[in-house]
Amino acid sequence: MLTGHTIKGRYRIYDRLGMGGAATVYLARDTTSGRMVVVKVVHPHLVNDQFIARFEREIDLLQQIQSPYIIRLYDWALRDYDDVLHESLSYIVTEFVQGHTLADIIDTRGKMDEEAALAIARQLALALAEVHARGIIHRDVKSQNIVITPADEAKLIDFGIAKGPDHATLTDPAHFAGTLYYAPPEQIIEARNVDHRADLYALGVVLYEMLTASLPVQEKDFGAIASKIIAGELVPITGVSEPVAALVDMMMAPNLDERVRSADEVVQRIEAILGSATELVLPERPPSRDETVALKRSELGIDEIVPAETSPLEVSSLSYRLVTDDGREILLEKPDTIVGRSHPRDTVAPDIDLNALGLEHARTASRRHCRLFIENGVCFLEDLGSMNGTRLNDVRLEAGNLYRLSPEDLISAGQVLLTFRAPPQ
Repeated sequence: MLTGHTIKGRYRIYDRLGMGGAATVYLARDTTSGRMVVVKVVHPHLVNDQFIARFEREIDLLQQIQSPYIIRLYDWALRDYDDVLHESLSYIVTEFVQGHTLADIIDTRGKMDEEAALAIARQLALALAEVHARGIIHRDVKSQNIVITPADEAKLIDFGIAKGPDHATLTDPAHFAGTLYYAPPEQIIEARNVDHRADLYALGVVLYEMLTASLPVQEKDFGAIASKIIAGELVPITGVSEPVAALVDMMMAPNLDERVRSADEVVQRIEAILGSATELVLPERPPSRDETVALKRSELGIDEIVPAETSPLEVSSLSYRLVTDDGREILLEKPDTIVGRSHPRDTVAPDIDLNALGLEHARTASRRHCRLFIENGVCFLEDLGSMNGTRLNDVRLEAGNLYRLSPEDLISAGQVLLTFRAPPQ
């Protein structure tokens, strides 16, 4: 856990944003420029020549691309020895994109109207046009890899399995590269030999998802999902206009010869449908981490506000608990606990999974909604930029700040109510 550590003498790690199969992603501040950044650190046990080559490829590809709809690369290090940690780190440093993933927005709000969905798809098609013009295939376009900023701008993130014209595909032929629900038949059958049209298919699935708040394949088992996609047995899109349905069908055509030919063509077709209404304007949503306005201590009715930069240095063995509305007690077994809601497409669930607990209104919580952590025997609460907000004693918290908890405090994660209980004295 790098929280509280400064790497390369300049990147101060504040929080873990998530963890995948290859890397852990952290929120940090560049102490030289003052800006917030994201640091993606490869898991040490995976650092071998193959993973280093994949990481070098992501760096190379991101350096080539300049687009307002694609995340920017700032810095990187490969097998860089850290004198404090006494280990070598491999990581990239990218821009910190404020906002929420498209997946979270869909999960929280449901389906979008046609204009909003098409405006987002147009921005993403412009991003892919920039990528494809350099002979690069992203290969993992999905709603979890798209962030919508406070300025209603779509950003494509994570080029970890992208493939350029001068790069060999590092995925073993027996292993699928990408996210299955968004993959076209040819990517499932032979992941090595795909072209830019695989990204257009995936973007078609994202557009379908925005318009319906569902996916064109409903199965959960890997084999069943793959069989449906390869056979072209997708759930037809309904409830949209004929031109939009035709566009989605063309983008998700199983047959390559029937699929839309380029990202530029997608842009043209969307503009023909929208006319002049290409600007994305989403309904007002909760502020993201850097947009919130500080709340006065007197308004909160709680003991203390601590800056988010404070990191837990010591772990208490005291047993704090959360109590649900129906009386179930949840022990905080870790010094740093994430509360949220799992999703079938996610590989990692939060420490306290409100979905798995079967709690009413669990859907109103974000996947990574808030966190509780213990320092020197004191428990703190932090909202993680959730869509519906975290409330403490019915007062909405400022995302990114830490709030000291007192016994019997009422925590609201979306509409899920939890009572904080301290250990008996």
